[in-house]
Amino acid sequence: MVYEYLRKHYAAGEPIFIGDIDISDLSEANLRYHLKKLTDDGFICRFEPGIYYIPETDILGEKMLLSSDKVALHKYIRRKGRRVGYYSGYTLANRMGLSGQVPFTKEITSNFAPAPVRKLTIKDQSYVIRRPVVEVTDENVTVLQFLDCLNDLGRCAEEKPEVCGRILTAYARKNDITKRKIDEIIDKYPMKIYKALYDTGVEYVSAR
Repeated sequence: MVYEYLRKHYAAGEPIFIGDIDISDLSEANLRYHLKKLTDDGFICRFEPGIYYIPETDILGEKMLLSSDKVALHKYIRRKGRRVGYYSGYTLANRMGLSGQVPFTKEITSNFAPAPVRKLTIKDQSYVIRRPVVEVTDENVTVLQFLDCLNDLGRCAEEKPEVCGRILTAYARKNDITKRKIDEIIDKYPMKIYKALYDTGVEYVSAR
């Protein structure tokens, strides 16, 4: 019963968080027993306590290991198909082209952050997890990333303000980020963000 549930709800190589498993009339103790038995029998693998996965196999038929980044992605960024977070800080600046620095510690802003700011390790990878200024959704994630970049400009960006402005303007146009969308969230950020707006000369899609 448990294995059939896992096969139905999870793809091979997808992290399975024990707290997300919802099987009627199955106690937590009984669930843990079945997960251990499935692990012992080789049907699933345990990544670390509370996290399992159905293993993928390579061309030689060997089981492939689950990566720390994939666990972090499913735990803090896209949980059960829902957008719940995004890469932020130095990690976002690098991905956006605002900085060439590749940080060893990856930064994520997530609805599932265990504290306002928490540094943690998943296997051998370090992460800083932060709570967002508002709940992260599929609808507002690009606006939050845009505003985070501006808010962290002095801390994370290596490019000159005008270069950052061109990059962020292109991002705003690509993602239809408007003044109305920004105005709904910007007051949750420190006042310094308005100086960043001025210094970069960034433009929105339109005034609507």
